[in-house]
Amino acid sequence: MERLAKTYIFDPEMTAGKMIFLIGPRQVGKTTFARKWLTDLGCSDNYFNWDDPAVMKAYRANPLYFRNVIEERFKGAPVPIVFDELHKHKDWRDILKGFYDTNKEKMRLLVTGSARLGIYRKSGDSLIGRYFSYQMFPLGLPEITADFSHILTDESAFTAGEVLLDRSRKASVDTARKSLDDLMTYGGFPEPLLRASARFHRRWQRDYKSLLIREDVRDLSRISDIKGLEQLVELLPGRVGAPLSLNALREDLSGHHSTIANWLNILQALYLVFIIRPWHQNLLRSLKKEPKLYFYDWSLLTDPAIRFENLLAVSLVRMAARFSETGLGVFEIMYLRDTTKKEVDFVLIKDGRPVALFEAKEHSRVISQAGRYFSRKLSAPFFQIIRTSEKPETFPDNCFTIPAANFLMLTG
Repeated sequence: MERLAKTYIFDPEMTAGKMIFLIGPRQVGKTTFARKWLTDLGCSDNYFNWDDPAVMKAYRANPLYFRNVIEERFKGAPVPIVFDELHKHKDWRDILKGFYDTNKEKMRLLVTGSARLGIYRKSGDSLIGRYFSYQMFPLGLPEITADFSHILTDESAFTAGEVLLDRSRKASVDTARKSLDDLMTYGGFPEPLLRASARFHRRWQRDYKSLLIREDVRDLSRISDIKGLEQLVELLPGRVGAPLSLNALREDLSGHHSTIANWLNILQALYLVFIIRPWHQNLLRSLKKEPKLYFYDWSLLTDPAIRFENLLAVSLVRMAARFSETGLGVFEIMYLRDTTKKEVDFVLIKDGRPVALFEAKEHSRVISQAGRYFSRKLSAPFFQIIRTSEKPETFPDNCFTIPAANFLMLTG
């Protein structure tokens, strides 16, 4: 299965002479993607997993081992090479820095990892300026249908609703609707989605959560109350899609505010959940408001409407990340809510300004009054994404409805 990331993370205009960090949730397909990249280039032997005792033994025997590999395979063009799980080595930063500084002209280095690599990326260090980082998300509809022809390459289609509607009509394919049903049922992680087995899916979910909480948490933090963290994880599906109150969670768990906040930060670092913030023209006021929380694996949620909203959240965040990573601007997905509790699920922000508004609906073709209100106020088109609809429609006040399958073929 081809991944969308392949179409842009190796763009020489962006990444020539730089290391590429590929981060994201466990089991989302980073290693498979990296190995396929090498295989397609005829360089499958250039994959090095630092969990492999043979790799560690070779490096300990000769710290210049990888430099010698590059010299041996360099034929005038940069040698593609992958380091997987390098961040588990205690001196990985120094190893990477030294390797890059002495070989950057002779290689294209892809470094893959999950939680620890993602945390390091945000912390800053001497590697700054030597790499660009990219995120890999759960599978999107174009990846499942193997059709990348409809994917938006920038945000321009959102600014004129009719243009997006025309694009969405061309993206109507029967296989996309069936694949959307599979996504809703099994989530976007490759193994359970491709197996399409309810029994396997349930077992995979249970083991996946256990792996993150009982193994990765200990690797990343000094949290001792694993039971309390597990209870938080069980509570969070019921909080998806609504403003998240730390005080309410504190009361439910009988814990301290700072403890609950720290646990949530850890769960975000592990790529179990992510948050979107409320947008406000006054950034300080926005930061003080409650965020909304979503799961990377939306199939953990039982309510179909909330599950679909979560799926749409992942798709929009994936699109915004791609726009940012390809140098088009600083993009973010946020939500809107005013003092009268009018709310719109999502808003695409570019460089601090709203571009378009989105609402997730299971069935309703009646335009949301809040969507119409905010569309007028912000002069931004409002798109109501309907899971069961079959055709796009135009409404007054720059409002539109689009079938979910069509829309998700655009977002990537």
